[in-house]
Amino acid sequence: MKLGIDLGTLAKAAGGKIIKGEPAAPFDSFTTDTRKLGAGDFFWALKGAAHDAHDFLPQTLPLGAGGWLVREDAVAGLGELPRAVVAVPDTLKALQALAAWHRRRFSIPITAITGSNGKSTAKEMLRSIFAAAGETCSNAGNLNNQFGLPLSLLELGPRHKFGVFELGASRRGDIREIGDVARPTCGVITNVGPSHLEYFGDMETIFETKTELAGCLAEEGTLVYNYDDQYLSRLNGRKMKKLSFGRSPDADLRILEGDKLRLEYDNGVVDIALPFAGGHNFYNAAAAAGAALASGLNFAPIRKGLEHYTPPPMRLQELKFGGATVILDAYNANPQSMASALKAVACREKPIYLMLGDMKELGQHSAHYHTDLGAALAHVGAEKIFLAGPEMRPAVDACLRAGRKHVDYAETLDGWLQEARALIRAGKGTFLIKASRSMKFERIVEGL
Repeated sequence: MKLGIDLGTLAKAAGGKIIKGEPAAPFDSFTTDTRKLGAGDFFWALKGAAHDAHDFLPQTLPLGAGGWLVREDAVAGLGELPRAVVAVPDTLKALQALAAWHRRRFSIPITAITGSNGKSTAKEMLRSIFAAAGETCSNAGNLNNQFGLPLSLLELGPRHKFGVFELGASRRGDIREIGDVARPTCGVITNVGPSHLEYFGDMETIFETKTELAGCLAEEGTLVYNYDDQYLSRLNGRKMKKLSFGRSPDADLRILEGDKLRLEYDNGVVDIALPFAGGHNFYNAAAAAGAALASGLNFAPIRKGLEHYTPPPMRLQELKFGGATVILDAYNANPQSMASALKAVACREKPIYLMLGDMKELGQHSAHYHTDLGAALAHVGAEKIFLAGPEMRPAVDACLRAGRKHVDYAETLDGWLQEARALIRAGKGTFLIKASRSMKFERIVEGL
């Protein structure tokens, strides 16, 4: 992380005070990880759920730490000090404050994307669109929380023409907290669904959390949202600058009917050849296109960016093994994304094989949603269905009740892993592999 500011500016931006060092001393780079600490780097001591980085401060001195940013209540017990120390009430809040200060240094279009499903895909699609028009700053992987989003924003530099950042949430207030840091010129809400329901409790809380983004926009910012979503449709009457997308004829950016993606906006129509699976990705593409339009781009870079987009690993990723097509969608799973994946695979080359694992973080609603999934599986027309995980047990029972003659089930993936690999090696048909991240279903293809 290189900022090129001085110690006094750091202390002021982070809401702290200098304990040791001169205000004019340079503050160029910092890290929160001792393994990445370089000579002269500041070490930013964060406290996580499992570890408190203040415990590792002595280890940073032999590594050449140029300074520390620490909690005020930890100062008394620090012992030997590096050449510069800044103390703050809360090191995470200080990180967010510095990121918010840094973001205000740039007047480029900044888009923040949230939603129960598709936010990562929509973010990567928009990044591809923006990249066709200029260098783009974006958060990598899952750096979308109270810690990761500020670190990502601090990567913004003079070379960047656009920024696009994914915002994640697992409790009410999360989007507000990091949305206020990003202060986006455009906010995107892909949809509202039963994701992380174990933590939110109910759908209404999820809706309220996702729509916190509307209150975080920069002045004259635009909210882009899914007009067809049963919850987000409530935003239709809200008085604010907004752009809706969907299949409804009343949406601002319309997804026209057909097997190929056609978008209509302001009396103009564009055809886009999406190079990936899943009709539900029409919505993700429309979300990205809407954000691009709100950021001042036209359909030329939108088409170019979407047609050159490559899905990230394990997100509807198509892999070929001889004559077999594997759709690896094992990054995450919830009821909405599972239904979308099944719809995407239903029209693919037969025979179809389903290899599915638990949908996690549904809490007390888990049995209900897995039962619904099982009933749906009976009507997909799959040659074989493999299910694994303790939460999939209700899905097995529901699938059999709905008329399916047989389901291969195991408590863990290892129960049918070798049989699944053998079928893929045989090289015929389409294989959908999908489960929540903790199930590690990518192991199925790692052995091929």
